[in-house]
Amino acid sequence: MKPSSTYNNSPASKPSEKKPLGQLLNEAGLISAKQIEIALQEQVEIPQMKIGEILVLRGWLKQKTADFFVEQWEQLLQQEQKHLLVYYFRQAALLNDNQIKLILEQRNNSQTARFHHIAVQKGLIDQQTVDFFIKNLLSPSKSQKSSDLVSFATAYKILQNYIRGETNFQRSELKKIKLNHVTLRVNLDSYNLTRAKLKQANLSNSSLRLVNLTGANLEGSNFRKAILREADLRHGYLVNVCFADVDLRSIKLQGANLTGAFYDR
Repeated sequence: MKPSSTYNNSPASKPSEKKPLGQLLNEAGLISAKQIEIALQEQVEIPQMKIGEILVLRGWLKQKTADFFVEQWEQLLQQEQKHLLVYYFRQAALLNDNQIKLILEQRNNSQTARFHHIAVQKGLIDQQTVDFFIKNLLSPSKSQKSSDLVSFATAYKILQNYIRGETNFQRSELKKIKLNHVTLRVNLDSYNLTRAKLKQANLSNSSLRLVNLTGANLEGSNFRKAILREADLRHGYLVNVCFADVDLRSIKLQGANLTGAFYDR
């Protein structure tokens, strides 16, 4: 384990331009929102520990992968000369030499399949991780469209602020937010959470009046004692959701899948 200073921003970098390590790893599909939640909670108890150290100690992340994102990521973003994906995956310890050799052999035999397609098919790397590397390193956008200037909240930022005591995210754009398995007791009245992923999330005692959750995946979520009055859950995936003691007046459920859902009002 390297000293905790490994996980600090370098003096030469501008903190405002760097994403937190936990956010990068989550966007890359390398750690889940639940793992972020646990690591942030542990960091409150042990402030001297960095997120990367906690993730490594828990066995959720390789030390070399943490070091790659802390020490190399910002430099790679600035480099004009680009490498093949296999180079980045090796540097980040996401694929080892034996796995790379196996993929290259299969690619040479097929002559049509691409390296990262085979890696994903074999379950050696996740498609979200591949997309993350391609988007950020191989095809970064040179100019932002006006629609891209909206500040979308990240799972990392939401959980970080929640653990610090914030329960109202009124200024955050939460469309498509991914917060599977996390625990949040918050005020989300009138929020737009269309197509959000809150699988097995615990939202008990939360206020969600007029919340827009159309098309959201809420499988196994717990809404016990929550307020969902006039909430829009149309076309949502609500399999095995718990609505015990929930205010469901004027709720919209057209087209929702309620298989196994429990409600007592």
